[in-house]
Amino acid sequence: MKKKNIRQCVLLLFGIALAGLVSSLYFFRIDLTSEKRYTLSPETKQVLRRLDAPLHVDIFLDGNLPVQFRKLRNSLREMLDDFKTYSGSRIVYRFIDPNEDADRQEREKRYESLENAGIRSVPFFKENKDGSQSQQIVFPGAMFSYKDRRSVANLFNNKDIPSDDVALNMSLEALEYELIKTINLLSTDSIGRVAFTTGHGELSRAEIYDFCDEFVNANPFHIDLIAINGRLNVLDTFKAVIIARPCDAFDDKDKFVIDRYIMRGGKALWLLNGAEVNTDSLFARGMTFALPLKLNLEDILFIYGVRINPNVVQDVLLFNEMPLILGEGASRTTTTVPWFYYPVMIPSSNHVITRNVGPVWFRYASDLDTVEQDKGIRKTVLLQTSEWTRTRSVPFMINLSEIERKPEQEQFNKPHRITAVLLEGQFPSVFRSRNARNLFPDLQEKQAEKSVDTKMIVVSDGDIARNDVTTTARGVVPSGNPLGYDRYTRMTFANKDFLINALNYLVDDSGLMNLRNRELKMRLLNKQKMIDEQLKWQMINLVLPMLLLVIGGLAYNRWRIYRYGK
Repeated sequence: MKKKNIRQCVLLLFGIALAGLVSSLYFFRIDLTSEKRYTLSPETKQVLRRLDAPLHVDIFLDGNLPVQFRKLRNSLREMLDDFKTYSGSRIVYRFIDPNEDADRQEREKRYESLENAGIRSVPFFKENKDGSQSQQIVFPGAMFSYKDRRSVANLFNNKDIPSDDVALNMSLEALEYELIKTINLLSTDSIGRVAFTTGHGELSRAEIYDFCDEFVNANPFHIDLIAINGRLNVLDTFKAVIIARPCDAFDDKDKFVIDRYIMRGGKALWLLNGAEVNTDSLFARGMTFALPLKLNLEDILFIYGVRINPNVVQDVLLFNEMPLILGEGASRTTTTVPWFYYPVMIPSSNHVITRNVGPVWFRYASDLDTVEQDKGIRKTVLLQTSEWTRTRSVPFMINLSEIERKPEQEQFNKPHRITAVLLEGQFPSVFRSRNARNLFPDLQEKQAEKSVDTKMIVVSDGDIARNDVTTTARGVVPSGNPLGYDRYTRMTFANKDFLINALNYLVDDSGLMNLRNRELKMRLLNKQKMIDEQLKWQMINLVLPMLLLVIGGLAYNRWRIYRYGK
């Protein structure tokens, strides 16, 4: 009996050692959560395996933190441990407390340094032992260093979010995407190119500065302003082309260049107005006209599957306000009033482009119709108005006196007008039945009937991409306000988030954008029930295990007496 027990003990120890050896050589995990919370995507693993040098990550999320930030820190540590495994231990990370071992003056310098580096601060109030409250600053972000490159990632999103629990859940959903997007940016050697077209009265470089700056800083891309001017191959090297609020008509040569580019798999972001509204005249004279805007793009868009209508949308449920000057001379003041021509769109969460994106602000937008030119083109609505909407066909007069009229709800009977749509598939060419050699006599290639698989996004307001500008002695320059910021209401809308996501979706070949679709179910505890049943659950957790242990010990002792007492 004694030898048998020794042999079993040796075999058990050998089995444990063998299991430890195998587990150290082969990494595996069984994720039993319904949403695969602890499973990295194949795209993430591919980026991590591409690392060929140590990548250092400093996370400024340590010390005495509130609950939601402690949860975020723990999730970060778990995810970075997984990243380290799949990268061959090339991920080196550390958590730093920005408040550690520093007096007030030193802390403020450190805060300023982190803010200047691009890491956003989040203030919160904590309760002291004496019952008073004090403010503490948290920097839920990370600084990445790879070879000679540097970048930062902000990992907590509480902008326009009603509760800390929702903000935490949204941040956890986006955690893998934010981390791997930054790592991909640092580890990618090839730089892509995106073109903004010029020559048709499009937005100027100063007006698109914030959008371009944000996109280039977060992605391995350059953005160039390109005049097509009938040059056949001018767009060939670009990953995507953006046509942002043109005011002048496109000639057939430029349309052919764009169409040829799309036939070869090029991506396009169309930011187009359906009507022209002179706001300077509105503020100067109290009235203006909404007029037709002829861009000569109607046929090419119709063939691709969308039509921008010659009208202006009004929304009496979701809208922004406009400035209004009252009084004269010294008593002159500026206030804001509701303006139904400034509709605000609430993006849906069923697509990676619009998921977790806040309200988007439009100005004098038109609505879109999708047309069934080709059933192979997939259409996804990205933005639309509320249920209390109407459209006004151009031409018509816009008068400031409209702010004094109470809207009649029965007139706003065109709900959910589409203002942004994604088109994917194989697009027919608008020139498929035309002889392109009439435009380009030296053209040798055969005109394509259909494109290869590609995608484009059409938005019915070009001003969605325009940031504020200021006129100085050096000319027109960006004002410094971010895209989507309204200096009169002091609200920041999600125009930039929406456009950055839209462009990322168009140029993303790696599939990283799909990570934005990760959804983690919120399993929140009933706080009132926790308070009411606190004692019961404390007893269950503390007394019940000890009771079961005692009962098990007694039962085992009785079994031994019964088994060996004979």
